[in-house]
Amino acid sequence: MEEKIMRVARVLEIIGKRPVGGVGTVMLNYQRHMNMERVQMDYLIFGEQEETFDKEVKKLGSRVYTYPVLSGRQMRQTKKYFEQFFSEHHSEYDIVHLHAPYIAFLCLPVAAKYGISHRIVHSHATVYAESKGKAVRNRMLWSISQKYITDRIGCSQAAGAFLFGKKDYTVLKNAICCDEYAYNETARNEIRTQYQAKDKLVIGNVGRFCQQKNQMYLVDIFSEIRKIHKDSVLWLVGDGELRPQIEEKIKQLGLINSVKIFGMVDNTGELYQAMDVMVMPSLFEGLPMTGVEAQACGLPCVFSDTITREVDVMGSPFLSLEESKAEWAKTAVRAAGRYKDNGKARRSFGKELAEHGFDIRVEAGRLEEMYEEMK
Repeated sequence: MEEKIMRVARVLEIIGKRPVGGVGTVMLNYQRHMNMERVQMDYLIFGEQEETFDKEVKKLGSRVYTYPVLSGRQMRQTKKYFEQFFSEHHSEYDIVHLHAPYIAFLCLPVAAKYGISHRIVHSHATVYAESKGKAVRNRMLWSISQKYITDRIGCSQAAGAFLFGKKDYTVLKNAICCDEYAYNETARNEIRTQYQAKDKLVIGNVGRFCQQKNQMYLVDIFSEIRKIHKDSVLWLVGDGELRPQIEEKIKQLGLINSVKIFGMVDNTGELYQAMDVMVMPSLFEGLPMTGVEAQACGLPCVFSDTITREVDVMGSPFLSLEESKAEWAKTAVRAAGRYKDNGKARRSFGKELAEHGFDIRVEAGRLEEMYEEMK
């Protein structure tokens, strides 16, 4: 008897802006751990310049469609783009998975019109926008999108509850491959030697240089840390629109020789190994993957209390942004001494992360099953 051929679940992932980290990293991580013989994932992105993300998903068999950068002044044109796309490609997809909730009112009605029966909205944050004006606008746009949504996902309970309220949603965490971030003493020593930090206190932060991640405030905190522990350095890993302002602040505070900006790098996992504490004074987060990655290799973290406590598996301190910079500095130095002060060896926390739902092998399997049930 001829074996029955299983039909592939065909998914269009829509990302509102060119992914540099963030949502792009999350989805690429999931896709790498899914069976591409059972799921076909393609991408529609607003931002025409090809980036590393495009190249990586294309290697996995994805097609990438690009349109001009989104603009609030060109909503009518954006809707035309969706009309054009779905009129040509609607027969190719079972599912639309939208990662930019505030364009749902432009995208989902068109997807519904062309017969795509499953239309997912994915919440990745706990605020409508960084600025008050944009938040008001996005909240209004979100309110007119509801009837076209068939399925809801949140990267955390907090992100899901924020956007969907009492409506049903599935929590799909920003999971990682814990083994890839397992603690490695040799890597730690090599990296610290390479960057002349062997005997220094290394304060770290990984993230896009933007208002949300609050690195400007972190530089102030580091200035206070230097008063407590003079032989300390700050490693900033990332890039973004606020880099010139951050560099200027570093210069003004006389910290040029104590702060290293790495930019976008491929060895973030090794840098986590070499750090002594990760400090994240973010204004808001859905569930920061960098916090998960850092804890996988046993790196102590200090989080702002605007970050959901769902990220924590190590018993990390959470501080209000209303606390003084001096208090943040004391807490960071204290966290950095987690192992030395207790006479314990640093270790991996992969088992604890898996128990808290951060194992990508498990979570990718859940998303794969979700897609298959919708096809």
